[in-house]
Amino acid sequence: MFKNVFLLLPILALGLLFSSCGHVQADKEKVPYFRVLWAKDHEITDPATGNLSIALNSPFIYEGIVYAGHNDGKMLAYELATGRDIWKAEDKSAYHAGPVIFKDQIIYGTVQGRVYSRQYLTGKPKYVVDLGASVETEGVLYRGKILFHLRNHQLFCLDAETGKILWAYKRSVPYQTTIQRASRPLVVDNKIFIGFADGYVAAFGIEDGVLLWENKLVSGNKFVDIDATPVMKDGKLFVASLTGPIAILEPNSGNLLRTLDYIASRSPLVRDEQVLIGTTDGELVLLDKTFRELVKKKISKAAISSIVDWKGKLAVATVGANIYIVDPKTLETLEVYHLGHAYSAIFGQMQSLENKLAVLSSRNRLYLFH
Repeated sequence: MFKNVFLLLPILALGLLFSSCGHVQADKEKVPYFRVLWAKDHEITDPATGNLSIALNSPFIYEGIVYAGHNDGKMLAYELATGRDIWKAEDKSAYHAGPVIFKDQIIYGTVQGRVYSRQYLTGKPKYVVDLGASVETEGVLYRGKILFHLRNHQLFCLDAETGKILWAYKRSVPYQTTIQRASRPLVVDNKIFIGFADGYVAAFGIEDGVLLWENKLVSGNKFVDIDATPVMKDGKLFVASLTGPIAILEPNSGNLLRTLDYIASRSPLVRDEQVLIGTTDGELVLLDKTFRELVKKKISKAAISSIVDWKGKLAVATVGANIYIVDPKTLETLEVYHLGHAYSAIFGQMQSLENKLAVLSSRNRLYLFH
């Protein structure tokens, strides 16, 4: 009897070893995607209304630094790894978009209509330009130039090095009721493609701002804005709005080629040979290169606001209170992170870099996930 027990001991030991390895593997699989490395509260009360100020802008990651505008009028720079303050700059204005990088400068605009260029490591100003109306989009850089779309439907082209205004285009918009969210310009082959609040999409020459063509895609009496950034794929221009189907245009003439019957809440995301759409109904739709629907999943009751590649998956934000991790092939939800308040939302864009994800919620809380 004892002899049999001793013979069984090695087998039991091996079983425990494999069982232990299995638990280790299972624990590894349970490591959450959303792990908060650090977070910052940027909450501020609007003195005019007594309500919490709503954050509409986006963070930006570059060279181990996270930049985020604070609605009390400061641009802040944090160390990516620790959240330690590196510098802050008094701009005395809120922000509706994040910075972009040009050489050793970060360049961004404010609600008061000023464009700032600062040395990215120190925050030391290089130039300030007053454009006269709220800067609604982050800058678009192209061959030493930078473009901004303003609240008053004006498009500015500046020299990115000096801030000199090269040209400006003012759009006459007859509608009193608009979404008040601007289309970020797209530049391809010296042509600028941009949507306007009057339902038109237009193309301009980058050198002189001359109008090349325009096409009215949305009709109605109000909220006809084309406010999503146009997207180019396989020589075709994708244009989305909140009040009509996605339009596919021929970029040289602006002629309508076809429509896709989805109401996109933001610009489509081009991934390899596929197109991913986030809708106002909280759906994700994956299309193949012929625009045939491959997968459609409803992940939220709230509209999709931002989609980025992160950790080999998709991080998806909404104007609800959750951020999702989604499988890029099946669109199945793998994990949900609640932002801590029923009225939290993401109105700007998330930013991912390697295994880091920067998120600024509407309640002015900056998260750095790893």
